[in-house]
Amino acid sequence: MNNEANEQKAVGGASRKLQLVQVGQDQFGIFGDQISAIVEWQEPAPLPHAPTSVPGVVCIQGRMLTVLDLGKLAGSEAASADLPRTFPRHLIALRGDEQLALAVEALGEVVELTSNALDSMAGRETVSGPVLVLWQREGAEIKIINPKRLFPAAIQGRERRQRRF
Repeated sequence: MNNEANEQKAVGGASRKLQLVQVGQDQFGIFGDQISAIVEWQEPAPLPHAPTSVPGVVCIQGRMLTVLDLGKLAGSEAASADLPRTFPRHLIALRGDEQLALAVEALGEVVELTSNALDSMAGRETVSGPVLVLWQREGAEIKIINPKRLFPAAIQGRERRQRRF
């Protein structure tokens, strides 16, 4: 099985909580077990030569995290158009080896996804970039995020420095 199939299989487990967030006109969902903390916005320290989707780094709960602009990464209409965008009001610190935080404009509700809803998502085609799958809820399209694809999407086309041992 490839990584996409493994991620799809993981989605098909028992019920899970999904944190809804707003960036521009788009709604996103992040599984609760992938979130370490949600904090009020703090201005990131800029990184030299970083892509526009990386505003900088912040310290959250003693961890230095790279902040990613979710709207720019996921091809948000508001991020790509000249539409006015509100400033981020929250940072979502993610669990995992990449040490990432997402800049979001508004927090939505936490939705409990049943195993039936998760099973229906598992059979769908994945979307490119950091979006795992699109979910239709009450007439709205929610882009469910795949944290494993966030950093590669952010540095797309750039060489990544790695430690040499």
